[in-house]
Amino acid sequence: MTSRKRVKKRRLKEDQLVTFTVKASQIIQQYLTQVVAGVVVLVVAVAAIMVTAHVRKNAGRDSERDFALAMSQYNMRDLPTAATSFAQIVDKYGSHNAGELSRYFLGKTLLAQGKYEEALDAFEEYISKTGGSGSFAAAAGMGKASCMEGLHNYLGAADVLERLSQTLDPEDPRYLDVVYGAARNFERAGSKDMALELYRVVATKATGSLKDRVTVSMALLK
Repeated sequence: MTSRKRVKKRRLKEDQLVTFTVKASQIIQQYLTQVVAGVVVLVVAVAAIMVTAHVRKNAGRDSERDFALAMSQYNMRDLPTAATSFAQIVDKYGSHNAGELSRYFLGKTLLAQGKYEEALDAFEEYISKTGGSGSFAAAAGMGKASCMEGLHNYLGAADVLERLSQTLDPEDPRYLDVVYGAARNFERAGSKDMALELYRVVATKATGSLKDRVTVSMALLK
C-alpha cells in the first residue's frame, strides 16, 4: 500500500510539472507572437511613412516641373493649352503649392479667354482653399470681380471690390484701382450715392489720367 501511494504521489507531481511546463510554454509562445507582431507592425508603419515621404517628394518635383511648363505656355499666350495644363495640375497635385498656384492662374487664363463663369469658379476655389490669405488673394479677388463684371453682375463686382479695398493698405499701388473699380461698378448697378462716395476717396489721392477720369465721373453723377 505504501509503495502504491508513493507511485501515485510521484505521478501527481510529474503531471503537475508537465502541466506547468505546457502552460509556461504557451505563455512564452503567446508573448513571442505578440512581440513579433508588434515588430512587424512597427516595420510596416515605418516603411509606409518612408514610402509616403518618397512619393510626396517625387510628386512635389513633378508638380513643379508641370507648373513651369504651364507657365511657359501662359507667357507665350497659348491660353487654351495653358488652361488645360493648369487644370491637370490642380487635379493631380491639388494639395501641393503648385496646385494652389495653378488654381489662381487657371482663373486668370480662363478670364483672358472670356470664359467668365469657369474663371469665376477657379478664382473662388483658390480663395476658398487658401482661406483668403494666399499669395494672390487680392489679385484673385480682383479677378473674381472682373468675372462678375463680364457677366454683367455689376453690384456683385462692386461689393467684392469694396470689401477688398478694406483689406488693402491705402498705400498699396492697387488700392486706388480697386476703389475706382468698385465705384465704377456701383455706378453701373445704379447705386449712384455709393459710387460718388468712392469716387471722392479716389479723387483725394489720384493723379494723372485716373484723376481726370474720376473728375469726369463725379461731374456726370452730380
